[in-house]
Amino acid sequence: MISPLLARTSLWIFFGVFPLAAGANDAFPSKNLRMVVPFPAGGATDVLGRAIAQRLSEQLGRHVVIENVGGASTMIGAERVAKSNPDGYTLLMATSTTFSTNPHLYKKMNYKLDDFIAVTLFAKGPLALALSPSIPVKTLQEFAAYAKARPGQLNYGTTGRGGNSHLTGIRIAAALGIRMQDVPYKGSAPALVDVMGGSLSMHIDQVSTSLPLHKSGKINVLAVTSDQRPEAAPEVPTFAEFGYQQLVIHSLIALFAPVATPKTVVDKLNVASKAVLQGDQVRSHFRPLGTLVEWSTSNQAMEMFRADYKSAGALIRSMKIEME
Repeated sequence: MISPLLARTSLWIFFGVFPLAAGANDAFPSKNLRMVVPFPAGGATDVLGRAIAQRLSEQLGRHVVIENVGGASTMIGAERVAKSNPDGYTLLMATSTTFSTNPHLYKKMNYKLDDFIAVTLFAKGPLALALSPSIPVKTLQEFAAYAKARPGQLNYGTTGRGGNSHLTGIRIAAALGIRMQDVPYKGSAPALVDVMGGSLSMHIDQVSTSLPLHKSGKINVLAVTSDQRPEAAPEVPTFAEFGYQQLVIHSLIALFAPVATPKTVVDKLNVASKAVLQGDQVRSHFRPLGTLVEWSTSNQAMEMFRADYKSAGALIRSMKIEME
């Protein structure tokens, strides 16, 4: 027979501990959250992340704090989140660079896509060819002629070798029949400072951070990789208008958590994100700048990145690009 003490203990475990364990997820979030942005402050991904984090804080009733962890083509920040406690309190704002291009380029990576679960897509961001005012050209045709006359002399900033901006620069050079030298930066903000100062010829940058500087005359955006001209700068053409359909490129931006994060927590984050991303405050700010803010389910975001991974791999193999 089971002793009364053992019976009471068993009932306590069954009806006490288990409901508390479930209740831990039901109470999420009970403290502030950390969103790791694998770029320095001031860049396009950081600016978007901060705008979304502010609205997420309102939805969740807890502060969503941005932590900038730049460097190594987003791999430092991604690895930090992959190794974090899978409780939903440490999240990663990842881009196509993180999961689509890096795995095809680097032999040593301490994370993979399967180490994460997507919360939602955040946005699709086109890129811009942003020139320094010191380069005396006004159109893409003039730039192509100028660069051809100076093979290998022009340099362009990227957010890390092997990243989406680096690969886009290679594709632009191939399409225009020119030679350029890439210069890796930890993020867009320091590269744009050098472009404005003239020590860097150009930068392959997210449209959302380049356009305000273009409108103020500090840089010259020659063309963008979207399929339509940006609302905020209708004078800026797309590469597709010049016949370069292969240069219609968007970088995926999404929110991820460590793979073992409870589904109930991921679902709560997804619902809160939906309210933010389908609301007008964030969308209306970034849409004119060319960034397409979009919500998705967790599964949809994972499938987008898996498809992007395959597409990036085919491109990298065709271009015979290798990294250390």
